Amino acid sequence: MMSNALFLILLSLLEIQGTRPDFRGTWHEDGRIICDAAQEQKELEPHHCRIVVVGAAWSGVYFAWRLAVDSGVVNASEVCIFEASGRVGGRVDSVRGLPSLGDLVIDLGGYRFIETDLLPAQIVWKALDLPTSCYDYHCRPPASEGNGCEGAANCFVIRDSYGNNAGYATAIESMLGQIEDKGGIGQRQTYFGYTLTNVTITNTSKTTNSSNKSLMDLVFSSGTVVRGVETLLLALPHNALSKVQIQPALSSPVTEVLEAVRTSAFNKVYAYYADAWWCSKLGLMEGNFFSASTNSTNGSSAPLAGRYHDGPLKCQIGVDDDGQPIYSGSKIKYGNCSGALEVFYSLADEFYVSYNTDPLAPVTVVTDDDNGLKRAVHKALLIYHADQLHAVGVDLDSIALPETIILSNWFADAPYTPGIGKFQLGDRARARARAPTNGTANLFIANQDYVSLSAK
Repeated sequence: MMSNALFLILLSLLEIQGTRPDFRGTWHEDGRIICDAAQEQKELEPHHCRIVVVGAAWSGVYFAWRLAVDSGVVNASEVCIFEASGRVGGRVDSVRGLPSLGDLVIDLGGYRFIETDLLPAQIVWKALDLPTSCYDYHCRPPASEGNGCEGAANCFVIRDSYGNNAGYATAIESMLGQIEDKGGIGQRQTYFGYTLTNVTITNTSKTTNSSNKSLMDLVFSSGTVVRGVETLLLALPHNALSKVQIQPALSSPVTEVLEAVRTSAFNKVYAYYADAWWCSKLGLMEGNFFSASTNSTNGSSAPLAGRYHDGPLKCQIGVDDDGQPIYSGSKIKYGNCSGALEVFYSLADEFYVSYNTDPLAPVTVVTDDDNGLKRAVHKALLIYHADQLHAVGVDLDSIALPETIILSNWFADAPYTPGIGKFQLGDRARARARAPTNGTANLFIANQDYVSLSAK
């Protein structure tokens, strides 16, 4: 017979083994977007880090997943991923738990992939087997030259049960979960709140693949030191990478290449309505709309640069035996729908920037109208759609204010939250940026900021 003590030990091990960290980003009332894995993180000193990734977004997480899970060429328990913020994704920022939105997700940054982009497409469709939907409502065939999301190609989103975007970060979160599963019981592979400050390429080396490579020591702003790193990937945007001190200093030609990034600020804004009137009353399911701000200096109206097909919709098609709503698995034209309309996605506009000035919390969620943002956005939308609404007999005053405004500012000069960067040089220069130590150490750089202009 098993003793009570042994039973409790086994039960404890099973609970640990069966608990996967939750990497889904959730909005909190203090303005932070943070995942449960970051909140639950214990004070574990990362002593086991042979391979280190700094930056838990697409490039860094894919690198770790490819080595530790997909190919299995390294032991996942020796891989460490450090992230400065409390969420994953970098420029991809999939947010759950927003006021009024229930289980709908908003992507405040990157949100879709093109079917011809083989790396994200193959990961989402084959490796992770995630459900997807066309980004465009009509989902034109690729052969329709010029009619697709990007020319002749369709764009896709990872879909939820309503046919909406479930969050582009879902793929990143899934890969991290698999890395953690492979890492074993009792330790973490992913560490949040770690901002890298220094990298020292040491005089100590280790022979790998018949060549000697210098080991590296890392210092984080918390004072944590990780020594003896064999391989380091800095998956950081230019603004964060520029704040990392690398010793010995990189050569001037390499430094010049790393600085050849032009970073822009962007705004992305959504308005959530309990009645998605653009769909339910006007049947507007796809297309863009634009309107410059009208006297925006006094807050009377807001600039528009949005898309009808971007935001999530939740369309009710009936009730069950208990009187609970039954929702469709897809968006329904003229349906009984609630949802969020993307009202602005473009280079930063001073009107929206003025509502958020904290680079480390670049999201503003407005549920009341004390600052006038809800009323300004609502007024701009009604002015733009007034003729269409009047044509179908809708009184503008009958349309209630949006319940929630979600506004993101992607600052160009944030400490680590990325702006939108573009590399100003070509492929040859990009190769120097990718391996900046000229082979003396296994130190690599990978980020969208260092994609050449010819590849964009």
